Amino acid sequence: MSREADLYERELARYRETLKMGSDLALDRYGMTLINSLNPAERARALKAFGSDIADAVDFYNLGVQAGAEDNWTEAIESFRKALEIDPALNQAVYNLAICYEKTGHTPQAKQMWEMYLEGASDKDEIAAVKTHMAEL
Repeated sequence: MSREADLYERELARYRETLKMGSDLALDRYGMTLINSLNPAERARALKAFGSDIADAVDFYNLGVQAGAEDNWTEAIESFRKALEIDPALNQAVYNLAICYEKTGHTPQAKQMWEMYLEGASDKDEIAAVKTHMAEL
């Protein structure tokens, strides 16, 4: 790794740590210079923390993924639902919403999402796997 790349990676790591300390501090120290260097989920979360309006389905999807990774199923459900309000064809959000409903014990809602997911799925093996999974719920 070049010296410049190493410096960049270290500064990006500092930026992530500063974001954890607070959005105001991160804005004071960095402005918006590194926000697009974050992964999509981190970027969406930082924009939300900065008070920016999130209006893109993919940003809500990414917020849901981040929340799910932290086992925050309530926030994940809310984010995936908002993503689907904006883009009902975002089948990845349907898939993840089904999982979130399962994780929270909402089996009827999970089955409904799995059915919706199957409507947009095209891979035969995946369809078979989802149907098998649904039968086990």
